[in-house]
Amino acid sequence: MITKPKSARYNRAVSRLRQIVNSGEEILRASWIKMTHPCGKSGCRCAKGKKYWHINWYIRQSRNGKQRMKSVPLEYVKVLKVKTEAYKEVRELLAVIGDEYWDMFNK
Repeated sequence: MITKPKSARYNRAVSRLRQIVNSGEEILRASWIKMTHPCGKSGCRCAKGKKYWHINWYIRQSRNGKQRMKSVPLEYVKVLKVKTEAYKEVRELLAVIGDEYWDMFNK
């Protein structure tokens, strides 16, 4: 019979994962890209050089082996960063849980 690992590290990871899932916290599987570009208007300061170019944020996700990107309006950046950070934490917790099981079977 397979038992679960008894380490404190495993217990902390499972506990935190349950907290995230039970809280209903929204999770977004994506990474962030910051891109700069000129707008093309001759009167804009971005026409003076690269250091004045406009900053745009994008989220990127891979699905079915293909990359896709979406531009994120500035008013949504903070909200979506929280969701992507939650995904990153969940992924790290799952790695800890998987590593603990792996170590248990390799003793």
